[in-house]
Amino acid sequence: MELLRRHYLDRLRQFLDAPAIMAVTGIRRAGKSVLLRQFAASLRDERQVVYVDKEAFAFEPVRTARDLIDLVESTTRHDEPRVVIVDEVQQIAEWERAVASLNGEEGTEVVISGSNATLLSAELATLIAGRYVTLQVFPLTLAEFGDLYRQRPGAAPDDAELFRLYLRIGGLPGLLHTDLSDLVVDQMLADMVSTIAVRDVIRRHRIRDVALFEAILRFAVDSVGSLVSAKRIADFLKSQRRTTAVDTVLNYLAHLADAFLLTPVSRFDLRGRRLLQVNRKHYLGDVGLRNGVIGYREGDIGGVLENLVFLELRRRGYAVTVGVAGSQEIDFVAERRSGRCYVQVAYLLESPATIERELSAFSAVRDAYPRVLLTLDPHQPADLQGVRHQSLTDFLRGAPLGGPARDAM
Repeated sequence: MELLRRHYLDRLRQFLDAPAIMAVTGIRRAGKSVLLRQFAASLRDERQVVYVDKEAFAFEPVRTARDLIDLVESTTRHDEPRVVIVDEVQQIAEWERAVASLNGEEGTEVVISGSNATLLSAELATLIAGRYVTLQVFPLTLAEFGDLYRQRPGAAPDDAELFRLYLRIGGLPGLLHTDLSDLVVDQMLADMVSTIAVRDVIRRHRIRDVALFEAILRFAVDSVGSLVSAKRIADFLKSQRRTTAVDTVLNYLAHLADAFLLTPVSRFDLRGRRLLQVNRKHYLGDVGLRNGVIGYREGDIGGVLENLVFLELRRRGYAVTVGVAGSQEIDFVAERRSGRCYVQVAYLLESPATIERELSAFSAVRDAYPRVLLTLDPHQPADLQGVRHQSLTDFLRGAPLGGPARDAM
């Protein structure tokens, strides 16, 4: 079972001959390693390829910048184009020196990956500012999830069944290679969270009070889709007889963002046209990881649906904020070069009062940019008081925002 994620492969191809290092980032287990192996295989007929996987024991001897340079020089020639691909590059001491050196050689292209945003950006910016581009790999989309699931022997699920499973386990590809029993899925999700927390946060930042860190993580995960401030978390911990400084909470949340486990989303004042500095929302790098921290709860579907829409908007290249105007709030203000779109996410439109509540969020909008309401409601009039009403699952499967046709970008 393997899935070609052509969106990312095409992006890598686009930047292949640009005078820049391509840094592939994203949460652990999102499929970066498989993507890089596929990319390496696609190049071998046309270029020399050096592929180093620091998660594989075979490359354990490549420990330093000098080791990496020696490997490249001993296995390739200078008179033919070559591509050097290093997966989990941060495990090589002084890797940034080797990468900068290789990038400066004519005919040599460099692609690296890592699971910590700050590590890559800080080290790259130091030596090669302006000479690198990043590509964030997200978990499987709903369409990709279905394509990979259908490769399982005897699999013939309908769309509703696939979506329920997607809500339950998320989009990390490795889970679809298991028997999908609750016992196995729950254990793997818990282990994935532990791996990210320990390897990318606790160990790297030398966090001593692990219990405090885990309490902050649980609170943030349990509050997905809700406004959260560091002071609110600190006050809650104090009520639980765990005293901590607001700065400590802020630092831990920043570390979780660096590891792509949580992404903070700022509020945007629609009237003042400015970002607000307090009370952000946080969304998980994958919805399945929520179940690995606090367990699966059907009653939390509203926040989970918001999280899925947020990830899909980010994957499509939108910059995302939360819209605020007085007491009104719009779930997402999604912007990219082609323009802006206001997005509200709801579970079901069960009554006229529910419809009115969801539509009233758009009352603060004074411009002509599109407004879209995404729901799971089976009865979906195309337009509600000038607001485009769209199937949330159609959007997650690739339909353009606010439109019926399926085109992921």
